[in-house]
Amino acid sequence: MGWGRGYAAAMIPIRFLPACAVALTAAALASTAAPARELEVNGIRMYVEEHGRGPALVLLHGGVGNGRQFEKQVPAFAPRFRVIVPDLRAQGRTSDGPGPLTYHVMAEDVVALLAKLGVRRADVMGWSDGGVVGLDLAIHHPRLVRRLVTLGANFAPDGLNPPDLAWIDAASADSFGAGTREAYEKLAPDPSHYRVAMEKTIALWRDQPRFTRKELGSIRARVLVIAGEHDVVRRDHTEQLARSIPGSALWIVSGASHSVMLEQPDRVNARVLEFLGR
Repeated sequence: MGWGRGYAAAMIPIRFLPACAVALTAAALASTAAPARELEVNGIRMYVEEHGRGPALVLLHGGVGNGRQFEKQVPAFAPRFRVIVPDLRAQGRTSDGPGPLTYHVMAEDVVALLAKLGVRRADVMGWSDGGVVGLDLAIHHPRLVRRLVTLGANFAPDGLNPPDLAWIDAASADSFGAGTREAYEKLAPDPSHYRVAMEKTIALWRDQPRFTRKELGSIRARVLVIAGEHDVVRRDHTEQLARSIPGSALWIVSGASHSVMLEQPDRVNARVLEFLGR
């Protein structure tokens, strides 16, 4: 998923408001264009931006979001890395395909994208849904993922706090509010696809992810598991995720919500760069 803890004024959990509105403000939508292109990947048109030079670092955004969620990370990472920032399937500026939306399908899109970009090995940082996609990559493509950073990722559908689970259980496309729809329609290749995309996402959150202990235990990438002290993912669930991945490190960020990378970017960026530089 992708966002924060608690409820917004409209009684929508912040996790379900795209990027805590950071990526969807008028200023962000009008920001200077980065080197970007669209590539045919697994039957969809996938939008991707690249910044900087060096070892590949892939940034994977949160649910119902887009790569602009990393506007506070890219400037810090681009001097040291070739930063690759895609919009995932049915989100942002990337088109949808037939069938349900799943974390594995999104992960395979990323694999195909990296192959087209000539990347054989990469570090990955994923926020929320992006972190779940990163776990799928590390499980199914161990030779591709060198290091993995997850922020607010869950490994089972019931890993969230009860109010957020209740919201998902009752949600429909209308539950996201007019602002989410407006933001989607400004970026999406097919603005009329909004309801379908939102219903697919809700179905995803209700049923996935479902990584087994054996799958998590098979991860050979070096992993840093991050969550906010007040994350929507339960602390015990985050701790269990870290324990299940051999040799992983865990960082619970004091005073932070699910949106820790937006709330404390300098602190998060420094820790991530230190981890990636080991």
